[in-house]
Amino acid sequence: MTFAGRNPTGIAFLPVLLAVGIGGQRMHAQEVSITCLSFPKYSPASIELLVGPKKTIPIALQSHTLTEPVKVPRLSIWKFGKSSTNAAGDFRFKSYGEARPGKAREQLLLIIRKGASPSDGFKILSLDNSRTSFGPSQMLFVNLARERVAGLVGGKQFRLEPGRHIIIKPQPDRGKNLCFASLRYMRGTKWRTFFSTNWPTLSNARGLIFLYNDPRSKSVKIHSVVDSLVRIPASDRQE
Repeated sequence: MTFAGRNPTGIAFLPVLLAVGIGGQRMHAQEVSITCLSFPKYSPASIELLVGPKKTIPIALQSHTLTEPVKVPRLSIWKFGKSSTNAAGDFRFKSYGEARPGKAREQLLLIIRKGASPSDGFKILSLDNSRTSFGPSQMLFVNLARERVAGLVGGKQFRLEPGRHIIIKPQPDRGKNLCFASLRYMRGTKWRTFFSTNWPTLSNARGLIFLYNDPRSKSVKIHSVVDSLVRIPASDRQE
């Protein structure tokens, strides 16, 4: 039976068009922007992210500043390492560390290295890197020490078990753009202060603070990185 005024071919083709459109949207939605920072402080190195069969993207390992954002596909597992080709010309990939992507479209990957060489391996902590989750004036504390750590920073109190992290927004309680910061760690049954000073509050930046055990003294130390949120276009940068 034929209905006047209708095109059966067009009706049949419509679901195909819709499927193609939805598929394209899904492909686009699977793209994630990642920014990386490594710790401890070692010489910068280069690794690769495996993004497909025989396909990798270079990733910088650096501890002094965050890398530029890189758009990568959202996979079930991100594998970081080094690629090579054997004598027969076959592609090989040696994984140094893996991470499950978070749900956010923008992600911050903290790469905790186990040694001076990337091949020593590393662990990866994935965080939401959007400004609503980690934005201006906020500070991220990551406790990599063996001890519990407690802090009072800009009127914000917190305690961190080993391996845990927290994001806070300190208030300027020591005058304009300054806040009091005190950090302690638990050794035995006593809390010991290892850091006490006035810190600047970061109106156009955010802070990343790693708490760790000094390899020699075993005391708890800090490594901090300030990430400016005022981005300079690559074309305007001085070489």
